[in-house]
Amino acid sequence: MMAQIFATKTARLTAIPLSATLILACGLAPAQSTDFQIGDACQLTQTVQACQNLAKSFKYSTGLWVSIATSSAKQIAGVSHGQPTQSAAEQAALANCKALGATDCKINESVQNSCKAIAASVTNSSEGTATVTGFSTLSNRDAAAADALDQCRQLLGRDMRACVIRAVPCATDNPAYPSRLPQPAGGQPGSVDPILVGTWQIDIGNPSTGRWLWQVTANGTYELHSEAFDGTPTNAGTLSASNGHYTLHATNISWDDSGTYAFQPPATLVATGKLGTGTWHKIAQDDE
Repeated sequence: MMAQIFATKTARLTAIPLSATLILACGLAPAQSTDFQIGDACQLTQTVQACQNLAKSFKYSTGLWVSIATSSAKQIAGVSHGQPTQSAAEQAALANCKALGATDCKINESVQNSCKAIAASVTNSSEGTATVTGFSTLSNRDAAAADALDQCRQLLGRDMRACVIRAVPCATDNPAYPSRLPQPAGGQPGSVDPILVGTWQIDIGNPSTGRWLWQVTANGTYELHSEAFDGTPTNAGTLSASNGHYTLHATNISWDDSGTYAFQPPATLVATGKLGTGTWHKIAQDDE
């Protein structure tokens, strides 16, 4: 486990654009004090066809690698996962970091058969941008994320809520897709209509290039990640929903949404918000 702090004078970063326009798709918009970009998408450096082939050919096994590369000049990190060798993991992490515009990317750490979490707080002021980061390597995603948050908060020493989990790649994650995030803290038990609790998917593209997966818990939190090679960033946050109305707040990117939803038995959800309307299908009946 590690933590680090560095300060730089830099302009606000340009956010990754969102290519899909469906409800509950948490698009990344510029944030005032939490700009931190994560490069964790196959299509940053490869064609969609190559990424689709990689997704199909990936085989889960022991001995796979994770790597994180960071920039000290910009609030950027490149991550990789599911790689067969340390060298392959580091090359992929560096390439993802550089693809977001950093020119000073360096490997933070590479690990095997583990999860590597990064938590960060970014504060902008007239004197520049101060970034505090915490890292942790543990055997599972939730534990690594919790420890990275602790590392970040110990260094920050104030407004500890500013530390946010940015990425938690694990060795067994399919390298074609961005890694998912653990469910965040801060939800309100009982704030979500029980019919929404579970894991949902929506097809993306016409013809479909993949899907988004959206997991909702009874504790009032959610996580969404893309398997559609469309640039949608993995995101997580809090959710309240009842009587056909929902409100959503992402904690790792700058995004808030609200709108309406209607459940259609046996397992379809039609939701409408500020980005439009989307039809989701439940693929798991609980939030585990």
